[in-house]
Amino acid sequence: MTLLIENVEKQYKVRASGLQINALNGISITLGKGSTLGIVGESGCGKSTLARVISGLEKPTSGGITWEGEGIVDKAKNHLRPKRSRVQLVFQDPYSSLNPRQQIGAAIAEVITVHKLRPKNAVSARVEELLSIVGLASDLQHRYPHQLSGGQRQRVSIARALAAEPDLLILDEPVSALDVSVRAEVMNLLIDLREKFNLTYIFISHDLGMIRYISDVIAVMYLGKVVEFGDWETIIEKPLHPYTRALINAMPDHSVIGNPETLSKTLQGEVPDPAHMPSGCAFHARCPIAVPACTTNTPVLLEMSSSHFVACPEVAR
Repeated sequence: MTLLIENVEKQYKVRASGLQINALNGISITLGKGSTLGIVGESGCGKSTLARVISGLEKPTSGGITWEGEGIVDKAKNHLRPKRSRVQLVFQDPYSSLNPRQQIGAAIAEVITVHKLRPKNAVSARVEELLSIVGLASDLQHRYPHQLSGGQRQRVSIARALAAEPDLLILDEPVSALDVSVRAEVMNLLIDLREKFNLTYIFISHDLGMIRYISDVIAVMYLGKVVEFGDWETIIEKPLHPYTRALINAMPDHSVIGNPETLSKTLQGEVPDPAHMPSGCAFHARCPIAVPACTTNTPVLLEMSSSHFVACPEVAR
């Protein structure tokens, strides 16, 4: 396995009120080299927090993360740098992730220089090569982010991530801020890059259509927990958890996906406050099949079939 996440938790303390927000609640995921994991869920479910923890931008409260057989939690920062350069994160908003006062060529060159990946006299040629790889003309390297379109800025962000020569690319809603006409182009670029460089992807989105397009396996998250996990075809065609069914039912065109009989019930209510987590199953207040035991018993992932797991004992009966 390339990536192993074991029982990772992340809590934030609100100083003013003393409350604790549980962003991640025991996440465990394995991902093989060259595969793409799609992570889907509503806003606030912990998707982006998980991305930041895996990439090393934030430290988990507890749990372990193993990258290529080596643990990366609680290590000295200078020891982590070589490993972290192999894990890169592409953010949702390309404009805010780029320095507005830095030319894009300099932004890409900075990554190469910091990680000492090329001799000084070869950095400029490497920048032009990376721009070409993501479909941008070399003369754009002298422009500033505000002089580019949204699609071009996201291509620059991808080129900057590739400059570190990563093995794992974490894509946090990489096309949601783009025009519809540009999304397909960027998605096709990502697929081409994965095949060309044998990259491993973690693709985060609230759009099941995008998840289905690019992913090999899917993790469905709700309030910091994985509630269903499996290969994309099984999850999309035979969703088991009521939350997964509701997400599919909410798609603009779900008629060609899943079993219509399992998608008839929609969700009610709002997502609970993570600072006041409900007891038992966090989904029970919105679940159409909840029973009294759901208010007290915390579900764990149960294996329903080969590589298909669901955190719902009612479905497992």
